[in-house]
Amino acid sequence: MRLLWVLGTVATLSGCRFWYKPVPVANAIGEERTVLARDSVNVHREDRFEVYGPNVEAVYDGYEQLNRAYRAFERHFGAPAPRLAVALAADSTVPFDTGTVRSFHVRGFALVRYVRPRSFKSPSRYGALGYGGVLWPIAPTVARSLLARFADAQLERDGDRPNPAALDRFPAWFRAAVIHLVGDAASPSNDLDYVREKRLSLVPFHDMLTLARPVSADSALDPSRRGDTDEYTRMFAAEATTFARFLVEREGPAVVGRVGRGYVAGRSLNEMIAEFHNSPHTMLELERTWKMWLDTRQN
Repeated sequence: MRLLWVLGTVATLSGCRFWYKPVPVANAIGEERTVLARDSVNVHREDRFEVYGPNVEAVYDGYEQLNRAYRAFERHFGAPAPRLAVALAADSTVPFDTGTVRSFHVRGFALVRYVRPRSFKSPSRYGALGYGGVLWPIAPTVARSLLARFADAQLERDGDRPNPAALDRFPAWFRAAVIHLVGDAASPSNDLDYVREKRLSLVPFHDMLTLARPVSADSALDPSRRGDTDEYTRMFAAEATTFARFLVEREGPAVVGRVGRGYVAGRSLNEMIAEFHNSPHTMLELERTWKMWLDTRQN
């Protein structure tokens, strides 16, 4: 108290009218504990999303990735991201009871359960790009869930529509592009460098944009699995992503949301291409311009 009196006196004598007032600091992210499906877990809650995990590190890591994914989604889709509750598990777990699942739904959250792949190895060193989002690679899964809820919100209510049914409204190239645009915390130069390196093995543009691929195989498109998948899938995902980035630079970030809404409405890509403002209006010219962009675009 004597020290505070002295400091106040000094401040008054010096002409300063403002007193220092301590501000309460919220608990560190992930330190809060709660019970989820009868298990004691760590949690971070906010209006946008919730993250549950087995320890503080898992929750903080999940928070970092969700935060980035939500910003990227809202930038490209021009709308608030759907509310998700992500439950992290180190290995397979028993199904949640219906009461737990319903409680999230009642509060307006779609529940996403994520089991960390046993084959995933955390980097031995963490650089600036790897700070947060290196222990639990959930961002690609979050990107798929956000895209599914985005589609579901535009469709007529028809009971509880699972993610695969909603994602099936989009072609494989668009799903791959969103997984990378929203769910890749690494530098986007990875895909650009790969396409340049493998230029002689490019998937023909028409084939890439019309390829039919089951939603169940989309996990192979995850950026975190670049080193595990076959070369064709790697090339396909990289091409789709660089094409989407090309459109974003030419048409603006909102082009991703416009194309997504068009697909949900049943429109063809040719129809949507004809409405572009700064890009060619034919598939042939679009491919030619995209290839020129590959050569001139700076990382």
